[in-house]
Amino acid sequence: MELGTQQDAVRKLGYGIAALSYDKPEALAHFAKRKNIGYPLLSDPESKVIQGWGILNEKANGFAKGIPHPGLFIVNANGIVEAKYFEDDYTERMTVAAILAGRFQQPQPSARATIEKPRIKLTTSASTAVVKPGQRVRLEIEAVLADGLHAYAPGAPSDFIPVSWTVAPSPAVKPADSLWPVPKQMILYGSPQKVPAYEGTIRISREITIGNQRALTSSELEVAGEFRYQACNDKLCYPPETVPVSWKLLVEGHDRERVPKELQR
Repeated sequence: MELGTQQDAVRKLGYGIAALSYDKPEALAHFAKRKNIGYPLLSDPESKVIQGWGILNEKANGFAKGIPHPGLFIVNANGIVEAKYFEDDYTERMTVAAILAGRFQQPQPSARATIEKPRIKLTTSASTAVVKPGQRVRLEIEAVLADGLHAYAPGAPSDFIPVSWTVAPSPAVKPADSLWPVPKQMILYGSPQKVPAYEGTIRISREITIGNQRALTSSELEVAGEFRYQACNDKLCYPPETVPVSWKLLVEGHDRERVPKELQR
């Protein structure tokens, strides 16, 4: 499970890990042994805790009745909930790696690639290199402008060309809006007003949701896009440039094996 692969990173931040399920202790013990899970799996067979925490999936029926919405809480040492990440649709899941990258600014070493241009250096990365259908993954671009250059930020007046990041349309990926750092308000040559702009290093991120199994045609997924910018100095602006960017991810299927029949609900 993805949570298990992030245990060390979570514990370095001072948090412990536990998972809650409506399954019986025997079923959870079987699952923990099969998956070599090293953190507590808590049993709530009557869904009392699930209901008390307000995460019961009231639309689930049959053997699934009583399941929670998928997600997680971040709870501090005083028992106070610091953050809540839950999905209404059980087929979509926020990854722990994406939370570590977004909330805690942990480095994203996966799917890393570097593109060097005369006036800019781009480094692309992802919160994980291995994905499953329905997972939310965080992508990042680190753009480093050459010394003495700036680029206009989103929100600049219409006669300026701001930086932008687009993701190519694909049934295998649903992108969210990109998140941009706060720009500087700069008085630039030829402009009577302050204009939002970036200098030095720009870090942009966005979440993508991996499509369902039918949308994934192979064990590899390439997320393609474009980074567009115009570099300027105090006297001139260079022609705008569009740089192709991409992230290559490996696709794994979900675990479909059930516990033995005698342990099933």
